[in-house]
Amino acid sequence: MEIKLTTSEIRAILQGCQHTLRLVQSSRDYRNIQSSQYFSTTNNVVLNDAVNVKF
Repeated sequence: MEIKLTTSEIRAILQGCQHTLRLVQSSRDYRNIQSSQYFSTTNNVVLNDAVNVKF
């Protein structure tokens, strides 16, 4: 089964993802995890980078 999406539909999906990432980013639990001395990424990319991607 092939799914065909329009540019507008793809944009709406990405905007929904961006909104979800902002909600996660603003949560106290996430901020506690990110500020932990044990939090690290292998490429120095953090959630804020993903949230701020422009499309």
